[in-house]
Amino acid sequence: MSASKTVSKGSVNSTTIVTDDVDESSKPEFIYGGPFIKVEKPSPIIDTATPFNLELQGTFKKSFAYYSLKERLPVILTKIIDYLSREGAKIKSTHGASDEDIRSYIQYVTKLKNDLVTNKQYDLLTVDTPEARRWNQWIEALDIKHYFTNVWVFTECYVYRRLREGCELSKTLKNFDPFADQKQKSFEGSLELMCIVADKLVNMLSKSDKDKCKSDFVTLLKLCLWANKCDLSLSSGEQVFLNGNNADGKATASNIIDPFQMILDFKDKLLVDDTSKIVDQVTSKAEAMMKNLEANATVKYQCSCNRLATLAGITVCKDEPASAVDGAISSPPETPAAEATDVPCPTKMTSPQHVMFDIVCDNAGYELFADLCLAHFLISQGIVQKIRFHVKNIPWFVSDVTPVDFKWVIDSCLKASYRREVPQQPTEAAEGEVPPEPEPPRVISADNLRALAEQWTKYVDEGTFVVLHDDFWTSPHVYRDMKRHAPSLYRQLQYAVALLFKGDLNYRKLLCEKNVPPTSGLEAALQGFLPAPVIAVRTVKADLICGLPKGKWDQLNALDDKWMQKGDFGVIQYCGKVEPLKVADRPCDQYGDVCRGAGCGPRTDM
Repeated sequence: MSASKTVSKGSVNSTTIVTDDVDESSKPEFIYGGPFIKVEKPSPIIDTATPFNLELQGTFKKSFAYYSLKERLPVILTKIIDYLSREGAKIKSTHGASDEDIRSYIQYVTKLKNDLVTNKQYDLLTVDTPEARRWNQWIEALDIKHYFTNVWVFTECYVYRRLREGCELSKTLKNFDPFADQKQKSFEGSLELMCIVADKLVNMLSKSDKDKCKSDFVTLLKLCLWANKCDLSLSSGEQVFLNGNNADGKATASNIIDPFQMILDFKDKLLVDDTSKIVDQVTSKAEAMMKNLEANATVKYQCSCNRLATLAGITVCKDEPASAVDGAISSPPETPAAEATDVPCPTKMTSPQHVMFDIVCDNAGYELFADLCLAHFLISQGIVQKIRFHVKNIPWFVSDVTPVDFKWVIDSCLKASYRREVPQQPTEAAEGEVPPEPEPPRVISADNLRALAEQWTKYVDEGTFVVLHDDFWTSPHVYRDMKRHAPSLYRQLQYAVALLFKGDLNYRKLLCEKNVPPTSGLEAALQGFLPAPVIAVRTVKADLICGLPKGKWDQLNALDDKWMQKGDFGVIQYCGKVEPLKVADRPCDQYGDVCRGAGCGPRTDM
């Protein structure tokens, strides 16, 4: 008897798929997801695009999810196998790995790839960590556990989590990043772009009037948008070039790729442009928060959580001074301003200690550089006091930023050595006139880039730039479910003046991996995820979108039915609606039911 499984979640009609223990030789052949699988008809693959209001998944053959699982993701895994085989000596030298370590990881990735292309069921993780156990609970709770027929974002996140597990199971490859070389080569290929941007950014940092500040803010948001084209997961690990006159997109000897000119050139490709609203709303909200902080500066004290805990009926620490328990206001501590100070218990605090802007990062390399430029501008103009960068804690989607990447990019900018002289176009003389002297060549150098990186290093050291990496960012959950799965992270985000979400994976999770009608508003598409004002910035590389003018989606489809897969178009969208910040209805994650008062250590992220 053939074992089979009914597929219903997210499908238009229930269908049947042959599972792993079937004698496939007796079944009619239907190939999908690779050349090795034979599937009983009716197939679980439906020859259509993803219907509106359904989640993205490999079930729909004309969807980008299906193409990604069938083509892009297997290629990415194959490149890891090739890299391990080709650069084994280098990996052994760097990590102290043995031939057996590398051979075992190759076998691990090969099996993962085969499971993917043959649409097997997900395996449980075998490493024994709290985070891995949570993954196994999520897998076991699924109705559908197959790669193609489950929700696309779950499958993709699962594959990258399994890649990390392969390293965790090794004795010597625990810190190995299979994408590190690709990320570093992408950075090196973008060095001239960064030098050009750095030369212009230094003229934006001095305190400026309101109009120039707004104009520069808008420009840097758009710079961050088009930097998002540099996504190695879309290109299956191949370097992405932004623009250029020659075949591969690199600058030629007499040509300069100017990212600021690209903003003008791509004006018609920006489908939703909320930049003006973003600047006005962020600036005004930040000013209001700053005034509130200044007004309350005289009543700050080292820690108020015991007093608040008492009011909330929670056990207090015996070491707390009586004045704090009784509700009296303590004197400000005599500590240097630069030192981290204790703050009120985050579960009770209903206003932040600093005016903060959060960036939920996407790609390393040039895109992270552009994010750092925006962050530097916001600090130098006094719009905010801190920038919190949320990055991935493990290698993720090929080029996503990890803490190691964040430090590496700044260090590489600090040590950058680049210089190129670009001949200027000669000026033609009028008839009968003497030709003018040729202008000296334009010099592009890394001088200003190094100066910026020096300041960024100081910002990191003093806590103005804060790098955070919560496990939630590498979970398969959409952001609507953050409050349930990561309530402390959700509350942490509530203290921000705004949240800038970069790139397609963040956008997909913001929209709950659902193919909403393209004219739907961002607020409705967020489905209740409203911790702080949301700014969504992405070049379109997956077939879901919201906020388009009526008729625009049909118009673009008529011109190119693959336009949503190429990253040629972009959106900068804003939702200003927020959930009020109240005293939490649950105890502190750090200490459980007992609030330890002054035991809450110094923090730089609040």
